[in-house]
Amino acid sequence: MRRIVLLLLIIAASALASTEAQCGENAWCSILVPGWGQVRAGHYGRGALFMSGELVALTTLAIADIQYNRAVEQYDRAKASYLHATYIGDATGEYAIMHERWNSSNDLYGIRQTALYAAIGIWAVNVVDIIFFDSKGEPPLSISGRSDGFLVTGSLAF
Repeated sequence: MRRIVLLLLIIAASALASTEAQCGENAWCSILVPGWGQVRAGHYGRGALFMSGELVALTTLAIADIQYNRAVEQYDRAKASYLHATYIGDATGEYAIMHERWNSSNDLYGIRQTALYAAIGIWAVNVVDIIFFDSKGEPPLSISGRSDGFLVTGSLAF
């Protein structure tokens, strides 16, 4: 897993180095926190989408990881009870509990893997989006001086 993350970071850094310097700072912000570069570039909708998607994926990953570890511990306890059963009726009941715990931990493992790959995918799409589709146009916020103060004008881009 660490190799995959390291490989993605190397690919992002090399893609960033090969593109023009116009999106540099925003791209580095997006590499660190998905969506941050889009927000800095004025693409608030895309930035919010990437940030919320990454937050949901990482929260799901954390919860599934905790639940998976608990399910594995319950499976280990059920396996120990099954192996130490001396009566056939107890062994049959403990085997059923052990089998149920195995299925539960297997399901949670799948959820955990799916959330992990979703988080990596959202991060990768975020980096590709900011590197290749960061348009340099009007700044999202402009300030102009007037005789009675300042006029602040904003624009939204999706």
